[in-house]
Amino acid sequence: MDDVYRLYNKTASPKVDIKEYFDNYKKLVADYFISMKKDKDNFMSMMGVELAEEELSMLTNYCSIDNLTVEGEAPKLANIRKMRKKDIFDAQEPEDVDLQTIQKLRQRLKQQTKRLQYKYQSELFINHTKKEGTYETCAVPGQDILVFVRVYHPFAQKARNAPRKECGSLRRLNNVIAVLGSQTLAQLRDKISCIADYSISKECSENLDNAVGPMAKEYYKSGFFFIEDTFYNDMRCSTNIDYSAVIIDWAQRRPRLGPFKVATMEDCRIDSLCLRFGFPWLYKHQGGCEHLIVFSDARLINCNDELAISAYPQIVRLRPMSSKFCMICGVYNAQWITMKHERIPHNPCYFCDSCFKSYNYIDGKKVGNFEAYAYPRNIEAVKGKIDI
Repeated sequence: MDDVYRLYNKTASPKVDIKEYFDNYKKLVADYFISMKKDKDNFMSMMGVELAEEELSMLTNYCSIDNLTVEGEAPKLANIRKMRKKDIFDAQEPEDVDLQTIQKLRQRLKQQTKRLQYKYQSELFINHTKKEGTYETCAVPGQDILVFVRVYHPFAQKARNAPRKECGSLRRLNNVIAVLGSQTLAQLRDKISCIADYSISKECSENLDNAVGPMAKEYYKSGFFFIEDTFYNDMRCSTNIDYSAVIIDWAQRRPRLGPFKVATMEDCRIDSLCLRFGFPWLYKHQGGCEHLIVFSDARLINCNDELAISAYPQIVRLRPMSSKFCMICGVYNAQWITMKHERIPHNPCYFCDSCFKSYNYIDGKKVGNFEAYAYPRNIEAVKGKIDI
């Protein structure tokens, strides 16, 4: 992977031992760390003074940033990262102002032709309701580590000697997962959602009642993470297969590759990893379904975060996906796929449930020759059993 994705070396961090880094960081800030909980005692402790209630109220009002606003100014934004471009206040350009900054702004706006790009414009923030009043184990602010992992949709890598007309799939973000440093790679894996885990495709045109079978993840539980030079295999089930064995055997016959190490993901804590942030690593499951994962950020958890350990790993951001619509009516979402259909010019063709049954069946009997498959979808999400 280092050879294929060496372009990312320019933006990736040096290798970071997560636990060692934050242990050293906590030693540096131990004497200066102040709880981020916003209460009066913390404010006065930080300022090193003891104030009466009236004095503190007067000082709070006097130092309020609301006193810095002027007439016609854009309203204060709590968190601009969570807003889309269309939601951001469009400030009016002042008239009859000779300030050089305004003149330069006018020139830049006239010359600007490219569309502005915002870091989070294609991502949705997930607002989780905090579990108040629970008595479960909680993370400790300023002590426990929170790591953010970007998980991408499955992709097909284009080979170097592949013909030009053949193209690989685009890298598209699926979601961003927050995981505690004390949790394991196996717990991270359990939070990764992929459509390949939720269905086993089978031809069902003769019997639609058996279209949706068992979920693939219940039968094919093997998988691994490849991070730096180590394969972390999921061996929680006795029937799991070591996917990395064939790769290591193949690499041993190529002197430029390896050596590689092997470990189990259920025994590997997140904070025990030594890796490069911003560099793409691999998650593989279901035999040949590959996802890029990127460790994008890490910090100490604070009082504004959800502290219940059971709430993690949790999805904090995701990228919306466009739905696949019926190719007949173009209104409803696809629920069926047909192949080798003698009465349809498209192969494959996507149908909603109504169009599929009304066009391909008369009184429950199949019309013509075709193969039918249930459109793969997350059955648990449809039934409301998944908590992101």
